[in-house]
Amino acid sequence: MSDLLDRLRAWTWRSQGLDREAESPRQALATAICAYSSHPSGPLTLLARGRFDAAAFAALERDRHAIRLPGPRGSIFLLPVETAARIRAASDVPFAKLLPRLQWAGLDLAAYEALKPRVLDALAEPRSAADLERAVPVPGVKVDVVARTMAHEGLVLRIAESLRADRLRYVATAAWLGHPLEPVEPEPARAWLAAEYLRAFGPASVEDFAWWAGLTRSAARAAMAAVETVDIGDGLLLPAALEREWQAAPSVAPEALALVPKWDAYTMGLGPRGRRRLIADDHLALAYSRGGTGGAGATSGDGLPLVLRGGRAIANWSHTFSGAHMNVTVRPWEPATFDVAELQPPLDEIAAFLGATSVSVAIAS
Repeated sequence: MSDLLDRLRAWTWRSQGLDREAESPRQALATAICAYSSHPSGPLTLLARGRFDAAAFAALERDRHAIRLPGPRGSIFLLPVETAARIRAASDVPFAKLLPRLQWAGLDLAAYEALKPRVLDALAEPRSAADLERAVPVPGVKVDVVARTMAHEGLVLRIAESLRADRLRYVATAAWLGHPLEPVEPEPARAWLAAEYLRAFGPASVEDFAWWAGLTRSAARAAMAAVETVDIGDGLLLPAALEREWQAAPSVAPEALALVPKWDAYTMGLGPRGRRRLIADDHLALAYSRGGTGGAGATSGDGLPLVLRGGRAIANWSHTFSGAHMNVTVRPWEPATFDVAELQPPLDEIAAFLGATSVSVAIAS
């Protein structure tokens, strides 16, 4: 098993792009399939997979190469514009599950449908939630909830304004892209997403895919059945076209370092059993907000910011800002062979990316 885990660790390190060979944020996003849209997690997820500056990341959205929409498990993701419609269709939440939020906002379904044209007219250009409320005043109704619900239908997008925090505006999809999101049938979209998942996270199990995509096991199994795969052992599947590469895959250099943010694509891409390739079982409670426990279909456990060395998670890290200075705390999980000098270059890069002019590092006991 340890030999298999070593091979899985090395393979997924590269298939997730942690060798940082992506030449642009666009390429990094395609490598990861999608990235949680919250800032700074989303931008740092891409930075962990390539080398570029904040201006390049801003251009990703400004030039319409990526958009924000609901994706796996109904969360909001940054998605490549070329694949966004398929990802949304493959992981679409039944609209009935959205009705409670409309009721909380003071609406029934008929009132929601009646408001949609007014909201779309108001969102011909990006607006903040407060601006939207002023543009579409409806007493007793939270109109921004209407916009967020319309995002689940692919009608409204979110636009980010800051790398460091979630300051968002809303805009109509057709106004931003120049056309509506194309309609996509769910079943072929799920088959495509299953193949992409195995490319980016495999070898992985059907349960891993179900966990990540927010599908039932039967729906995940049906999607996987449409993909030509090989079982490399222990129920772990890989696209058949990659079998030869898998057999010849090199190991990860022991000193290879990666700093991944909260909700990174890698930490959130595998179910509890699949996480063993990057995190030892006795460290799961340190790597996930709820301990990473539960069954294979569990949806709890937000991936925390991690330091990976040689593909293994070995520490948490966190950061705060004091003006233009970034303060970083690293918490090793075991008695440390930790050298601040080892962490300084990647942290300097992260600090510059987020607009800091200096950074300090503290190793917590």
